[in-house]
Amino acid sequence: MMIAMAAVVVAGALGRAQVPLVPGTIVTGQCQGHASEPGCVLPNLFGPQGLTLANNPAFPHYAHFTGAALDTLNQGVGTAIATQLAVLPIISPSSGFTFSYDSASGVFVRSSSSFGPVYSERADTIGRRKISFGLGYQRFRFDSLDGINLHNIPAVFTHVPGTGPNGAVEPYEADVIRTSSNLNLNLDQTLLYGTVGLTNRLDLSVAIPLVSVRFGATSDATIIQVSGPTFVPAPGVPPVNNPHRFPAGGLTNSYSSTGTSFGVGDVTFRVKQNVFQAGGLSIAAALDVRAPTGDARKFLGSGAPGIKPFVALSAGKRLSPHVNLGYQWNGSSILAGNITGTTIGETNEVATIRTGPAISKSLPSQYFYSVGADYGATRRLTLSVDYLGQVLVHAPRVFASTITTANIAGGTGALTLPTVAAGTDTIGLNNASVGFKYNLIDRLLFTTNLLIRMDNRGLRQNVTPLIGLSYAF
Repeated sequence: MMIAMAAVVVAGALGRAQVPLVPGTIVTGQCQGHASEPGCVLPNLFGPQGLTLANNPAFPHYAHFTGAALDTLNQGVGTAIATQLAVLPIISPSSGFTFSYDSASGVFVRSSSSFGPVYSERADTIGRRKISFGLGYQRFRFDSLDGINLHNIPAVFTHVPGTGPNGAVEPYEADVIRTSSNLNLNLDQTLLYGTVGLTNRLDLSVAIPLVSVRFGATSDATIIQVSGPTFVPAPGVPPVNNPHRFPAGGLTNSYSSTGTSFGVGDVTFRVKQNVFQAGGLSIAAALDVRAPTGDARKFLGSGAPGIKPFVALSAGKRLSPHVNLGYQWNGSSILAGNITGTTIGETNEVATIRTGPAISKSLPSQYFYSVGADYGATRRLTLSVDYLGQVLVHAPRVFASTITTANIAGGTGALTLPTVAAGTDTIGLNNASVGFKYNLIDRLLFTTNLLIRMDNRGLRQNVTPLIGLSYAF
């Protein structure tokens, strides 16, 4: 008739142990000792058990609420963040000054009057033994996830079912907890990058991000006593008070969790080979390899390796249209699976919580393309515009949904409440890129750009600003 106790099952090579779990106990699994890290903010917001309630002395009842809402917040949002970290466009490390050898004068001269695109790649190489390096700063203040406002996410937690004797369903199991969560995810990325021309047609580049993350979550929760303030537990038994209360005794409560981190993100290596150049048209084959050097639990990186082959076509000198087309494969990440390694079960009045290693799952792969042009307006100024398209295969989605409660005699009646649900879908992410590059002095370039979202899918912000400096010699 009630949940009499809960057991914590800790998996390990030496066996498992079970201890009674009292209300208020939090099982953090792989987040134990890492509560201040951004990846553990959502698992720690309510705890991996879901929302646990007070033990009513008049009706001893250990209750916890989980349901799809917990998985959507803990795993759906976490997977979306990991996916975003894996597919973020990075500054083109080899755009800027390009050189070719002039046999008549015996020196290297500029091969293009344009400084190239910002996020796309052009087919031109920088020239044998030439080196360029720079840094760029990107500011992310994510405000929506699949069109859902991150500052007002509705989620409804449902009672663990079958808590009566022999798995019987009890009236109080119809109760729900309605929550409204505010997620503030801020990410600042400083990208250090460099390119060396190994030959006149072969470039090798590296991009090293330094990432600062601040993630805060707050949630206001309200218990809705769908079964009523009192209920009859069995025929002929006097009514009892509804046992569902928060620890302070009320029907409302607030939760909060924060995490910060700073460090090196996922390092990307790029090799680009110019394979054709004639009549003003250039074609290059390129390959990006992303190493999972950023700590995923800290949201510094995706936690997964990535391989991205693509081709780049460009033409012209002063006005240079360009096209990129490619595919990116991503590996497995704990952010796409279960970062805590914690699962919840229910067997005949006993809540069982198992903790073990974090569970990794594959991040979605993507097809991507870009179409744009850069224009050398003057010898010192280049204007750049791009359309950036990405198609994510079997990507995580968070959908706005509703849940309808049961109609219990003497209760609130059937209620339809807004909530969220997780799923997967093949989706397109589209952005516009507008910016310019200006030659300050010598071969020092200043870059500024705006990345503008053109749809509501994925984890996004309206406008992503970028500024940068680079130098070539």
